This record gives sequence, structure tokens and C-alpha cells, in this order.
Amino acid sequence: MDLERYYLDLFEILTKSCQKIASGKFEQADSERLFELSKKGRYPSFLADLAESFGMMLVKFEAREFQLKRTIEELEAAKAKLEEYSVRLKTELEECLENNAK
Repeated sequence: MDLERYYLDLFEILTKSCQKIASGKFEQADSERLFELSKKGRYPSFLADLAESFGMMLVKFEAREFQLKRTIEELEAAKAKLEEYSVRLKTELEECLENNAK
């Protein structure tokens, strides 16, 4: 096997996976490929280290995205409660003003 061709092929796989992940348009197979390349002993250590670093960035990105989605859901729920309270308060205020006008 041509060692140079082998390394170039591995870097091409790593590059394509990272580009798809960076664009946000990646599939599970792309992240699996990235984590496969991070296996030390199976792939050259410099490539495995690089793949592992990109994999950790991906994990942190996904965790941050998950947390942001949860925060948005919590804010939307709080907004709905505030809107409900505002409508109720307005109704009570109108009733109070009607009763005082009588």
C-alpha cells in the first residue's frame, strides 16, 4: 500500500466530514466517520488526535445547541404565562372599572 496515498485518503475523509459538520448539514454517518478516525492504534496518531479534537468540538457544539433549544422552550413557556396573566389582569381591571363606574 502506498503510505502517502493512504494518508491523503484519510485526510480527505476527515476534511469532508469536518466541512459537512461546519456547514451544519451533516448526518450521523459524518460524526461516526469522525469518531472512527479518532481511534488511536488503528489510524496514525496525528490524524487520530486531530479527528478527536474535531469530535470534541462537535460534542460541545451539540450540547450547546441542545441547551439553547431548552432555554428557548423555557422562555416561550414563560412568555405564554405572562401573556395569559396580562389578559387576565386586563379583564379584571376592566371589570373593576365597570363596577366603580356604577
